[in-house]
Amino acid sequence: MIKTFHTPFFFWPVYVGAWIIVKLYHLTCRVEVKGPLPDYLNDGRPFLLAWWHQDMLFNFVYLTRFARERKIATIVSQSKDGDLAAYLVEKFGITPIRGSSSKGGQDALDLLAKFVKEESAIGVLVCDGPRPPTRVAKFGIVALARKTGAPIMKLRSWGARQFIFRRSWCKLLLVYPFSRVTIWSEAPFFVPAETPREGLEKYRLAVEQQLNAMAERSEGFVGGAS
Repeated sequence: MIKTFHTPFFFWPVYVGAWIIVKLYHLTCRVEVKGPLPDYLNDGRPFLLAWWHQDMLFNFVYLTRFARERKIATIVSQSKDGDLAAYLVEKFGITPIRGSSSKGGQDALDLLAKFVKEESAIGVLVCDGPRPPTRVAKFGIVALARKTGAPIMKLRSWGARQFIFRRSWCKLLLVYPFSRVTIWSEAPFFVPAETPREGLEKYRLAVEQQLNAMAERSEGFVGGAS
C-alpha cells in the first residue's frame, strides 16, 4: 500500500519501546481465546474483525502473533497521531491504510476492501470513533462486509489486571504484563452484497449490540481493572 506519512526521528525509539512491551506481553500474559477466532486465523479465509477503541491495544498486540502467516490490514487516521500509529502497525507486520470517517474515509474503505479480496486478508476496523460516543458502531464495518463478501467477527479482550484510562473518551484499556487475558470472539455473519444502503442499519445495529453484550459479559467475568 502507498505510504502517506513521514517518519520523524523519534518514531524509531518509540517502536523499540513498543517492541519490548509487545514481547513482554507475548512472554508473560496467559491468553485464553473463546469462540471461533483461532480457526479463522489458521485456515487462510478472508474475514473482518470489529472491536471497540477501548480494546484496541491488546487486540492489535495479539494479532501481531499471526502477521507473518496472514495478511492483515487496518484503517489508520490521517492525523499526526495517525502517522505514528501507522508507522508502528506497519513495523509489526500489519498494513496501514490511511483514512477516517472525517477525511479520506471512502477511499480508505475501498482500498481495504480491495486488499481483503485480492490477498485473502484479514481486515480490521475499530468500529467506534475516531470521536465520541464510545461503543456506537459506524457503518464502515458493514459497508466493508457488503463490498468484500467477507464475514464480520466481533472481538473483545479483557485482562484480569489492567488499567483503564478513564479520562480518555473511549476508556482505553492497558493490560498489565503477567496478566491473564480472555479474548471473546463471536461466530461471524455475512452482509449480502445485494443489501441496499437503507438495509445496512440492521447489520450495523447487530454489530453494536453484540459487541456491547460481549463487553458486559467480559466485565463480569474477570475483575482487576483499576
